[in-house]
Amino acid sequence: ILYFGMDLIQIMKNLIIITSSIILLASCALTIKPSNTPISNISVVSENDTMLLGRSSKNKLLEIPYSRWFTKNYEGYKVDSNTAFLLKPLLQNKTIEIFLGTWCGDTKREVPKMLKILATAGMDTSNIHLIFVDHGETNRKQSPNHEENGKFIHHVPTFIVYENHKELGRIVETPLESFEKDLVTIISALP
Repeated sequence: ILYFGMDLIQIMKNLIIITSSIILLASCALTIKPSNTPISNISVVSENDTMLLGRSSKNKLLEIPYSRWFTKNYEGYKVDSNTAFLLKPLLQNKTIEIFLGTWCGDTKREVPKMLKILATAGMDTSNIHLIFVDHGETNRKQSPNHEENGKFIHHVPTFIVYENHKELGRIVETPLESFEKDLVTIISALP
């Protein structure tokens, strides 16, 4: 009987180990993934402004009325070329999701800078996802396809860096030091 009791204890220990392993694996699978929705931008015209909503490409920002602020801030930003050079190999196999609002002053100022840095560092544009969100009371910080779901987008712009469908880090509204240096910090952080 004592021998059976020891086997039962070992079985219980094994069950605990197996259960813990399953829970650990399941929690690792709960990663936030970059959006794969197709480009589906919508222009909403109100009395005072035209707002872009949904997933879009940078090319849409080169059109009127968005180009008025985008081009000026893109061309006016001087990229830290030394740090951008360091970024070039680090950005390989990374995806960046940018949640932004064409109605937002921070977006108008910061997104052109980030896009210029990513272009200077040679990042593959197919790995840059621009998702335009609303600012209305009922749709605040939401896009038509709801790519923001589960990503805790409270302020825009929000820049999320991914590798292998896992979030490495994010920059919310403005960088801590500079976009270039903050990106290097996020991408090269040790687990």
